[in-house]
Amino acid sequence: MNVNEYHNYISDMEFSAFFDITTNNLGDRIIYLKYFLFIKYDNNIYIEVKNVGSIVMSFEELMKNKLLKMYYELSLLLVKDKNMFVEKIDDDGKLIWDDEITDIYKGRRYCFVDCAYILNNVVKTDKQYCYYEMNPFELKYSLWNDPYTDKRKVFNTSSEIEFNYILMRRLGHEVVSFEKRVINYTNLIVDYNATLMENELDELSALQDDKINLIKLIALNDKKDMNCDIFQVIYSNLICSKVSKIFVKYLENLDNNKKATIALVASA
Repeated sequence: MNVNEYHNYISDMEFSAFFDITTNNLGDRIIYLKYFLFIKYDNNIYIEVKNVGSIVMSFEELMKNKLLKMYYELSLLLVKDKNMFVEKIDDDGKLIWDDEITDIYKGRRYCFVDCAYILNNVVKTDKQYCYYEMNPFELKYSLWNDPYTDKRKVFNTSSEIEFNYILMRRLGHEVVSFEKRVINYTNLIVDYNATLMENELDELSALQDDKINLIKLIALNDKKDMNCDIFQVIYSNLICSKVSKIFVKYLENLDNNKKATIALVASA
């Protein structure tokens, strides 16, 4: 069965999540699990917390809650694209249930936010664990808007009181060590983002080196009247980095117009 991932970009909605899991040494048993899922739309935000439940509240109310504010802000540092969620669908158009999350959520989930997660105090990106219980499109049009009047629905404040009560019962102990927890999580995530930036800089540096070397090779080709096929072999195997071979497409017209080729490479 082929698995297709459909990336849905919604400019006026924001998706993010914080997922922290601890396992035994073999990795086959969960010892501790915590997750916070967020969807922000206008001045409202949907929140789902492990062993607490889900709710929609005003963004202003979230920012007043010390724990929710911390996990929301951390989630934004882990998400790949905050305006996108992903659906898993097979070739027949059927929604796909990911077996890896069977022990994490109740019920079938197929929409996830592409973000990093924390496994045994290490930030990882090899798997996706942050799945929503509904399709965010449904949330946007059925939960925040009345389908008949298209007006904003009014939320029951008593549900917020109940949600916050359960949240404090489940995670209230974190308030005691709040500053230490913030520092620990922040250090992990900052190191993760620093590594991402270093990798991006390495790629840019390699591309810049490729650009300079390619321009030199074009000049050499002009001087030595090198066959274009031989030129591309030299470039692909001796000069072009493993990071990317994006400049190869500019070489198609090399024999006809070397100056134009150099200009295209320099501006790429």
